[in-house]
Amino acid sequence: MKPIISTLFTAVLLSAVPTLSYAQFASDSSVPTILDADDAFTENGVITLVGQADIRQGDVRLLADKVQIYTEGSAGGLIATGGFTRMVATGNFYYLTPEQEVRGEKGVYTRDTDSFVVTGDVVFLQDDSVVTGERLVYNLETRQAQVKGRCTGRKCAKGQRVSILLRSTDSAQGTN
Repeated sequence: MKPIISTLFTAVLLSAVPTLSYAQFASDSSVPTILDADDAFTENGVITLVGQADIRQGDVRLLADKVQIYTEGSAGGLIATGGFTRMVATGNFYYLTPEQEVRGEKGVYTRDTDSFVVTGDVVFLQDDSVVTGERLVYNLETRQAQVKGRCTGRKCAKGQRVSILLRSTDSAQGTN
């Protein structure tokens, strides 16, 4: 694999916006998708962003150390002609929206199911509530989430089961 571009390459990748906007990260998928990273590579229809990869669509953001975008076709270079089938984000994965934050070690987005599978010390924040576990399956369209722990049963060590912290709106504002 040869590096296509290094450091600031956002301007070149903006030409891929119509194809990459198939992602339903934002409620309005017609907004431009901006990709940014330290380096980018392409090989056999896979675009790889390395080093503080940052993908934005509207007010939604995906961050990771490395993101691989699997495309359906390629016109050469970093521009995919057939959209993408999935994205694999590894190392310090974050999925951020104005209402939610999801963290983990790895996140895999699949376009066909419009869902993420996040693994490795998952933290899911929504409103004032916090859910932690080992694996999260999250459907972006239905907003349905399923979290699993590393262990089941009461004899599991602390932090190995799913943990949920619910805060009422009143307690979050300091009124009881």
